[in-house]
Amino acid sequence: MTKLSIKNLNADNGVSEVLRFAIVGGAATLSDLAITIALELMTALNENAVTSIAFICAFWVSFFGHRYFTFKKEGSVFAFFALAISTLVLRNIIVWLLVKYVVEGLPALIIAMEVVTVITYFIAKFKVFKG
Repeated sequence: MTKLSIKNLNADNGVSEVLRFAIVGGAATLSDLAITIALELMTALNENAVTSIAFICAFWVSFFGHRYFTFKKEGSVFAFFALAISTLVLRNIIVWLLVKYVVEGLPALIIAMEVVTVITYFIAKFKVFKG
């Protein structure tokens, strides 16, 4: 029987990396939502300005979280920004296609979110934060 140690708990295996990815993604999402709500309630900015500011703030939470917590590797901020923008566009295309041909509402949004999250993980891991 193997002894449970701190070293075993801190082992950097795929499961713990995926869990860290989910934690950082959750933190970025919560910051996006909090900033959106705060700006909407406290400013006269239009919705496009609000969502743009919130997206940019959440981007930094995501980038630094993945850099220092998820992957623990240097990564290109420009490559990660390109990934974020391209996956945002892809997500909207997937939603549009699902709504037009398959399913509407929340199921379409969730399916698109799941597809883009998986794609984001692999591109971030093997291209942006590869070492």
